[in-house]
Amino acid sequence: MRPSSTATPTVTLGAVLCAVLWLGASVAAQYQGWLIPPGGKDETSPLTRSPQVLRQGADLFAAHCARCHGPEGKGNGPDADYAADLTDEYRFALNTDGVLFYKVWNGHAVQLRTQIDDMPPFKDRLTREQVWAVVEHLKTFRAPR
Repeated sequence: MRPSSTATPTVTLGAVLCAVLWLGASVAAQYQGWLIPPGGKDETSPLTRSPQVLRQGADLFAAHCARCHGPEGKGNGPDADYAADLTDEYRFALNTDGVLFYKVWNGHAVQLRTQIDDMPPFKDRLTREQVWAVVEHLKTFRAPR
């Protein structure tokens, strides 16, 4: 004879599975198409923020990023189709130093199998230190205005 409470673990398991799937889908949606390695979101910039680092980051941003993201990072550059507004406060907590680094480093592929990029990877154009300088500059867009 089965106990009458056998349905409870199934319901509880079902609820847990739904919660896990929902959470997984929301996390996957945040990074869909972005190649962020395990632990990458927890990485922090190895650079000490200084006027020189910020100047280097600003110069690199102007040369490589502003055409899409705009000079102030608002996503309104002349080549922008769907460039992110980097001043959007919603993105601040989601885009840690490490996430920003890997987004710039690896770019964004709309279709991973055919590698159709809507943001090119910069790992073949910039050094790791240069990308970290760009990250330091991106963080200036978060300053209160």
